[in-house]
Amino acid sequence: MSSPGSFEAQRGGWRTFLALWGSQSVSQVGSYVSWFALNVYVAQTLFPRPDQKAPLALALGSFAIAATLLAVVLAPVAGSVADRTHRKRVMLVCDLLSGLLTTLLAALMFWTVVPFWLLLAFVIVTQALSFFHEAALESSYAMIVPEEQLTRANGMMQTTRQFSSLIAPTIATLLIGVPTLLHGSGWLASLRDGVPFALLVDGVSFLLAALVLAWLLIPSPPPAEDHGGAAANLKADTRLGWTYLLRRPPLLQLLIGSAVLNFAMAAIPVYQTLITTFTLQQDRVARGLSFPATLAIIDTATGVGMFLGGLAISTWGGLRRRRVLGVLVPALVSGAGLVLIGLSGDVYLTAAAFALTVFVMPISQAHSAGIWQAQVPRELQGRVFAVRRIVSRFTVPLGMAFVSGVSTALPPGPVIATLGLLVIIVGTAQLLNPTVQRVDDKDYVEGLAAARGETSVVSGQ
Repeated sequence: MSSPGSFEAQRGGWRTFLALWGSQSVSQVGSYVSWFALNVYVAQTLFPRPDQKAPLALALGSFAIAATLLAVVLAPVAGSVADRTHRKRVMLVCDLLSGLLTTLLAALMFWTVVPFWLLLAFVIVTQALSFFHEAALESSYAMIVPEEQLTRANGMMQTTRQFSSLIAPTIATLLIGVPTLLHGSGWLASLRDGVPFALLVDGVSFLLAALVLAWLLIPSPPPAEDHGGAAANLKADTRLGWTYLLRRPPLLQLLIGSAVLNFAMAAIPVYQTLITTFTLQQDRVARGLSFPATLAIIDTATGVGMFLGGLAISTWGGLRRRRVLGVLVPALVSGAGLVLIGLSGDVYLTAAAFALTVFVMPISQAHSAGIWQAQVPRELQGRVFAVRRIVSRFTVPLGMAFVSGVSTALPPGPVIATLGLLVIIVGTAQLLNPTVQRVDDKDYVEGLAAARGETSVVSGQ
């Protein structure tokens, strides 16, 4: 098995990453704009009547459920493809197909009402493409970025996601309002809304990302060996990912801690609504704030906190040594923030607690990603990261279902505070765990694997 450092980052790799990050950031903004516009289309065009609340809720929920299930089901396949195919080629194909499909859907919307089943099929296909793109992109960082810059690179990607989520609703709203602005200006003014314009922006952003990507030098490690067909390879690759982690307790235990944090933090949007409805009712009434105004204050504080956290880690660049502290200390802060959210009855204190809770999330996530990218050999990252992706994303629906279910019988405040306490307990245990504390030590981690009898994971044996 080759070591994580067997493939050196290319000379000028940081410039390559900046070009990749810039083009993919434009595409990310376009995707958020498109997603927002699709929800508007479903609500205002397909199910606009008051008596259609049930099908509307089912339709919007179907988008989220499809995306979550796809993430779990396709993760092993996407990871296997990322390790068996040139990663630049995977990203390029995904960008081109996503751009073409999005542009075609926009063109269709110009001429007719698109039925829900076709929108759902579009979401399923484009989300599937995004998972393959993500697997190839995430496993390419260590091929083009020096190891000491991995945390910064991940932080910059985190910042892009948060910035996109902040500005996408405004951009989408402006684009959706184009027909109104062009009232009386030809056939464009006859459109029901400007959703097709939002989709066109997304389609063009994908094609621009593909154009930039085509000119970049993004090396891939030698592809994994073929062991008898796609089904056999997928089975072997899935087993390899799990075996790799089971033989490396520091990484496995770090993953378990991250899963607990994801479980507790997954329902942030649910927390916002529940806390505004119940815990903050007395204070908001006393302040003369309506429910929508209070929810807007909390939602804005949360979005700004997340964006500033991403900006902070991007500017700082993260810890160079003992990066595990950059994972665990922010996790403890998030846990304390959840406790404060659950116990506070003050609108503005709660908003500040939300901002603090999510501010440290990009910092923790960037350090965690940097550890994994530095530890896992480049030629195995697609398959190993697939397991990491399954565990982290599977806890999201579990967390949302748990909070929603328990809060039907108990006050949401104590439930949220208890989850925060759980994060603090697990984070403290990992801070005191010498095995987790040495997760940055490559020799130690690989020594544990050798002691468990590992001979070759590259071949899947």
